[in-house]
Amino acid sequence: MSNQEDTKIVLEQALKGMGFVPNSLYAMAEKPNILGSFAMLFANIRGFSGVETSVLTGLKLVFKNMLWSLKAKKHSVSEVPLYLKNLVAHISSNASGCRYCQAHTAYEAHENGVSIEKLQKIWEFQTSDLFTEAEKAALQFGFAAGSVPNQVTPEHYSELSNHFTTGQIVELTATISIFGFLNRWNDSMGTEIEDLPLAFSNKYLSANWEPGKHAK
Repeated sequence: MSNQEDTKIVLEQALKGMGFVPNSLYAMAEKPNILGSFAMLFANIRGFSGVETSVLTGLKLVFKNMLWSLKAKKHSVSEVPLYLKNLVAHISSNASGCRYCQAHTAYEAHENGVSIEKLQKIWEFQTSDLFTEAEKAALQFGFAAGSVPNQVTPEHYSELSNHFTTGQIVELTATISIFGFLNRWNDSMGTEIEDLPLAFSNKYLSANWEPGKHAK
């Protein structure tokens, strides 16, 4: 079964609500768990007015989303490593200017095995031997995608394709995108940073980081 056939329930709801299926959803369908989670998040934020969605359809979507998530977990070896998602989220959050998310992603990257030296050299990733060619491609993409206006070019995808599958590129894009949501949320709300990421960032990222509006 193709991913588009498997995710038909989401695509049909989009068609019903908008009169067409956005191409972005077809791209997300490469990873059904990402598409399903996005659809539920979007529906809950946007609201359900104007969309005729039965209770049964809603329950089917919840059930399908659970299955997609379990399947993704079962096959996690083919996914982008968590530490690399942390690094990409860190550099895209830097590009967008969110100090709160910079601290969180640096702390989490270290918790997932990234050395302090590597974190402190992240802005030298293009020339540093600490980073593999795959990591460099992902970080370059993350910085371009987190910039405003967006700086991603076809060349970024060409370089990514040398190291990652289409599904992995979708995962990297989804990682940057969810942090785009968090960057705007936390900067707009002025979220107060927690003790652990604050202490970590003050100690190890002090040359390039300060809490700004997120200070206690």
